[in-house]
Amino acid sequence: MKYWKSILALVIMPFAFYYDLITFYFAVVFLIWSVQGIKNKTAIFLDHIHRDDNPILFWLISIAWLVLSIVSLAFSEPVINWYYGY
Repeated sequence: MKYWKSILALVIMPFAFYYDLITFYFAVVFLIWSVQGIKNKTAIFLDHIHRDDNPILFWLISIAWLVLSIVSLAFSEPVINWYYGY
């Protein structure tokens, strides 16, 4: 199956929404998206930005996605509950 990650993400999304884990879900999705973009040398932000064509814009977008995912993950409910021991 070629697109198993996309299908799995679509199947998990309603459960994340139902169990109020949507912030955690999207933080993980953004993190995966960021890492794959860096590996593939392409960032997507309204356009496909290739690292070879515009390295500054590529790295700005990639860093923005990484920071967004890490901050969202840090402030998601499962991580906060784990950190404070709820």
